[in-house]
Amino acid sequence: MRRERILPRIHTRLTGVEVEAWTVADDGEPVSARHALGLARDTGRATPVYGPFPLGAAWGKAWSTTWFRIRGTVPPQPGPVDLVLDLGWFDHSVGGHCEGLVFTPDGTIVKGLHPRQSAIRLDADGAFLLYVEAAANPLLLGLPPFVVTEHGEKGAEEPFEQFMLRRAEVAAFSPEVHALCMDLDVIGGLAAELSADEPRHWRLLRAIEEALDVYDEADAEAGARRARAILAPLLAMPAHASAHRITAVGHAHMDTAWLWPLRETVRKLARTVSNALALLDADPALVYTMSSAQHFSWLEEHYPELFARVRRHVEQGRFVPVGGMWVEADGVIPTGESMVRQLTYGKRYFISRFGREPREMWLPDSFGYSGALPQLARRAGSRWFLTQKISWNDTTVFPHHTFWWEGIDGTRIFTHFPPAETYAAEVTARELRHAVATFKDKAIASHSLLPYGYGDGGGGPTSEMAERLRRFADLEGAARVTSRSPAEFFEEAEAELLEAGSLQPVYRGELYLELHRGTLTSQAAMKRHNRRCESLLRAAEYLSAAASTLRGAPYPHEDLDDIWRTVLLHQFHDILPGTSIAWVHREARDTYREIEERLHGLIKQAGAALSGEQADPAGGVLPPFAVAKPRAAPVDGAVEVADGGVTVLDDGLLRVVIGEDGHVTSLLDLRNGREVVPPGRRLNELQLFRDEPVRWDAWDVDRHVLRHPQVIDEVTSRKVIRDGHDAGVEVVRRAGASTITLTMWLRAGTGRFETECVVDWRERERLLKVAVPVRVMARTARFETQYGYVERPLLTNTAAEEAMFEAAMHRYVQVSDGDFGLAIVNDAMYGADARAAGDSTAVRLSLLRGARFPDPRADVGTHTFRWAVLPGADVPAAAEAAYAFNTPDLAGLPQVAPLVRLEVLTGHALIDWVKQADDGSGDLVVRVYETQGARASARLHCCEELGAGAVLWETDLLEREIGDDEDLPVAVAGRQAGQARLDLGPFQVATLRIAP
Repeated sequence: MRRERILPRIHTRLTGVEVEAWTVADDGEPVSARHALGLARDTGRATPVYGPFPLGAAWGKAWSTTWFRIRGTVPPQPGPVDLVLDLGWFDHSVGGHCEGLVFTPDGTIVKGLHPRQSAIRLDADGAFLLYVEAAANPLLLGLPPFVVTEHGEKGAEEPFEQFMLRRAEVAAFSPEVHALCMDLDVIGGLAAELSADEPRHWRLLRAIEEALDVYDEADAEAGARRARAILAPLLAMPAHASAHRITAVGHAHMDTAWLWPLRETVRKLARTVSNALALLDADPALVYTMSSAQHFSWLEEHYPELFARVRRHVEQGRFVPVGGMWVEADGVIPTGESMVRQLTYGKRYFISRFGREPREMWLPDSFGYSGALPQLARRAGSRWFLTQKISWNDTTVFPHHTFWWEGIDGTRIFTHFPPAETYAAEVTARELRHAVATFKDKAIASHSLLPYGYGDGGGGPTSEMAERLRRFADLEGAARVTSRSPAEFFEEAEAELLEAGSLQPVYRGELYLELHRGTLTSQAAMKRHNRRCESLLRAAEYLSAAASTLRGAPYPHEDLDDIWRTVLLHQFHDILPGTSIAWVHREARDTYREIEERLHGLIKQAGAALSGEQADPAGGVLPPFAVAKPRAAPVDGAVEVADGGVTVLDDGLLRVVIGEDGHVTSLLDLRNGREVVPPGRRLNELQLFRDEPVRWDAWDVDRHVLRHPQVIDEVTSRKVIRDGHDAGVEVVRRAGASTITLTMWLRAGTGRFETECVVDWRERERLLKVAVPVRVMARTARFETQYGYVERPLLTNTAAEEAMFEAAMHRYVQVSDGDFGLAIVNDAMYGADARAAGDSTAVRLSLLRGARFPDPRADVGTHTFRWAVLPGADVPAAAEAAYAFNTPDLAGLPQVAPLVRLEVLTGHALIDWVKQADDGSGDLVVRVYETQGARASARLHCCEELGAGAVLWETDLLEREIGDDEDLPVAVAGRQAGQARLDLGPFQVATLRIAP
């Protein structure tokens, strides 16, 4: 009855409207509102020509924009009047298909439109004129959730069912009928969640029955008043004294890109934020949150008037910037310095625009969380961490919702997982009941957070959600719900946890997500470009700092800032992981190439300043400041011996045997007589797997996939090659329609066996791995992560251990058996699996996938990968080799003395980054970390040009001096002159500032 006889009476048609339309032609890309409204001309864009548009007509091919001009008259009416539109919505997927943004004729934004926001409040009697920018974003998220479609690319020729303008009319709005709908929604939802054993359940049902008995749709307004009078006493009954407390914050989890391109996110922000502001204006009790400095920056650039309204609400504490990051980045793939910059660029933006520094790290939807994040968040000035994604685990249930998360270095951060297990709640009785039932820490905590509002594609909170929130504020049978800021929640929840004393739960190490393991491999070009940009940025910032310090050259702050912001943007958790549509990744590849060209230009510019003239392409090399050991002197270079199709490579350090089939059957460390390849196994064996995820194509590698490897044995060609002292074997293989070229090198004197793999990839729904079995009996393997490593089990004794069948690595994986270690370093891979196999360890690196959704041709094309095996390498050696292996090949640079030098006294530590201070002072900033999870002491020496009077001190990540009230360990005591002694704890990161 509610659906059929009450909901339709909220709006009653008064009169029709006149609709005209103009479809943006040219390249189909959006135009400015001023252009569409005839207020100004966009250069090179066609003049808008509006023509009559009949109700019921179709509009908009995929990704196009149609502007509607709507005229009408508001007839005399005692109550509110709305313009009601239906652009052809489905009754689901808010933010996942067509949307609209309403403007007045002078260009003022009124509100956004989507399936749950279809009415625009009109002024009193008289004529009106409004414009609607309607975006024909195709529905890519159907039922079942994903269907393979070509609509993820601009200009796709696959047929598209256009949207239809189903409704456009002036209608009277009945507040009383709307309120009755909300009363019934809350009471009916609560009754459904209560047990039939509870009296409250039956009294709610009886009240609903009585209310419906007195409602008469013939006089809906009066009937609604009578019905509400019956329901009012039940809505006035207060919650139990011990009821769980929920802080509800308006939110719209806005994916920076996903099933739409970046340019569409800019418009989604305008629609979502305008709705949120309208809701805040209408209800002074509500609070709205938005993360990602990039999103605020886009509003500032493209919608300055909307941004000014946001700023006013921020000042009032009602529109709350959260997270303190540039974007909601992937939590495991970016390097340590990238995570630092996510925090520093984000926080500096919020401080500069709003005078406020967010204190929480807000990552509800990333695909796992590095164990380095607690330290980085705390060293950036954050106190709290929020996510809910771990509730998606496919094997084990995470044991806590409110707890201390302890990182790999021992730093703790107060952490909360909303037990409603969503970042896009609708404030329903079911969600509140789920929060209470699911909450794991009831014995010591009584409070949780509920982010509500349509997310993923945006939309945000609605007035209906706000109405439910008011009714659930203090209602018998439900949790108490209060609208407050996240900071207010975190302050209270942390204090409550501290009261638990020794019962406070602590979770140590990474937050491994038992799902979405394929994101470590999907769209390999994203990973390679990101790694390359990070390496080039490291070189460019160091060389620019050297050119400024040693030669007085200007430091390119603006260029580097612009490049960093672009790299950080593309580390968003649906771009870098490879889970967006083809359009997003095509644009990203082009952007990455432009960035790499700019970085090479900055490097060349710095090299020229350092040499005093144009850099010589045949000149010196970048002086590394975190170096691998130089080549040892080989016995006779890399000696190649052929014997009946078998090739033996020997440089006096390693001896490699490569069979006629192109597989490595022996890798002998001649320094200690240790054989690396297990008996009967083959190193560099390429394996192909059927990769057909049960649910999430680009996201998942399912456990059953790895059970049935198909070895790629076919050899198209095989030849021995030489390059100076280095020797190797090139093997070309075929796999389906794909061609794979493996070039295996013994790099003379380096102690490493290196492989380059070039793949012309044409496979769909296949996973390509390379097996590197090693004769090392270990219980764990060390996978590099940000500023350290994660030690993961090689055994599968428990369900949680088994669930780590595919895991994240950065530049190395290292295993050891007590007296012998071995490392595998790489230049572009992030996914791997490693398991114990008798007295050996089976390591496989993931190279490529062929997911079909959301990009049907994901990864098709040519890819290059490099990896190397380093027998005898411990963690320090692996870390140094990983740096060297990923250092860009930069010819034409002069030889210069390092700006700073790290003298390690005990243990092991590395200089990770050198740059100029962000404030433009000319100070030098050096980032150092301990590499092996132990303690280290070192002395940092400054070059002569910095001066004997150079002053060194330790700062936080925002380069502010660490105060005495901080509870984080410091590596440098006070301020020191000329040089500084560092005492580092396990995996401790130290940021040092040097004033010349």
